Amino acid sequence: MKSIDIVYFEAGSGHKTAAEGLRRAVLERHPDWDCRMVDLAEILRYDWAQAGRLVCLLIDQFNACMRREKYVGFRAMVGLAIWFSRMSSTYWFYLVRWGMSQYWRGRCPDMIVSVTPMFNAVLYQAARRMRPDVVCVTIPVDHEEARPGYWFEPHIKQHYLLAGRRLLEQARLAGVDPAEIHTISGMIIDPGFYGAPQRSRSQLDAEFGLDPTLPLGVISFGCQGTVNVLRIARQIAAEGLAINLLCLCGKNQQLQADVRDLKTPHPCVAVGFRPEPPCDLLYAADVLIGKPGTMTLNEAIITGTPFVALESDGLKPIQEGNEVFVVETGIGLVAGSVEDVPAAVRQVLTQPQYPGNLQRARHTGVFDAVDHIEQLLGDAN
Repeated sequence: MKSIDIVYFEAGSGHKTAAEGLRRAVLERHPDWDCRMVDLAEILRYDWAQAGRLVCLLIDQFNACMRREKYVGFRAMVGLAIWFSRMSSTYWFYLVRWGMSQYWRGRCPDMIVSVTPMFNAVLYQAARRMRPDVVCVTIPVDHEEARPGYWFEPHIKQHYLLAGRRLLEQARLAGVDPAEIHTISGMIIDPGFYGAPQRSRSQLDAEFGLDPTLPLGVISFGCQGTVNVLRIARQIAAEGLAINLLCLCGKNQQLQADVRDLKTPHPCVAVGFRPEPPCDLLYAADVLIGKPGTMTLNEAIITGTPFVALESDGLKPIQEGNEVFVVETGIGLVAGSVEDVPAAVRQVLTQPQYPGNLQRARHTGVFDAVDHIEQLLGDAN
């Protein structure tokens, strides 16, 4: 039996969503394997409480900024995290690595897979204090590296599973050993998106009280829920766009209440957090509206749902590559502002090229990742 730890953090929702999807895909193929998800903050907190508290504070600050769509100090937070990782190879950080390594005392897995950026150098060094032969794998969940050191750390031995031309170029420019670079056909998402939907459009119409004669739009800005969900729903209502809206509000209860209070000419429903991925909703939708997040746009690709992305502001360093990807592949449009969203929705609903573009962009990234994991664990024997 093989053992794998998949490391994520809860800054936003994409990293945890990717980890959950990968774990499910691994266990579907190998139900006897010991595959667990591990929160990076818990590793940092283990016998090194100060570092864990600092990371938790940074994550909480980021999520609070995300809900308000005001990213105060974001660039500084990224810079601090990259500095922390780069310093991890120095003697000054010896105690941090030693404290983190205690997390794996008595149970260090065969492989550690990280879907988080910035902290992997110290993460892998700590694990190798307990088990020098542990296989370390990093899977970037952005279409390009936001800045040097964000994903690629060639001074630390690790394998990279990379989706897309831009990441491959950046890995080579960063000096990553070609033997450590492995390609996958697309980003990892929950394998449930590849199956047939469990509920039809008519069933969803009945469940949510939708108008079956109108197209369906889903607004999604991650499980934290952001004020842009409300802004977009309000703008679409103000312009009288004839469309049903399902507004995914995540864990943001205030956002749910605000959406419910909206007066709209057509059905507009607030949907709270659900642990299962919204596969059925996206398969039924005629358009997905959201942030240019990696998980969101790849869920649109696999379900064949045209995508309207709201151009990022504070998260531009991370999400700009995703915006370029949307435009280059033609899977949807990038709206420059909330006010531009209704026109973009009209365009993707009326122009015929989007289904074909989505089909051409379809991939099997999560299953490719499992293939590589099997191979790397086999090579480790």
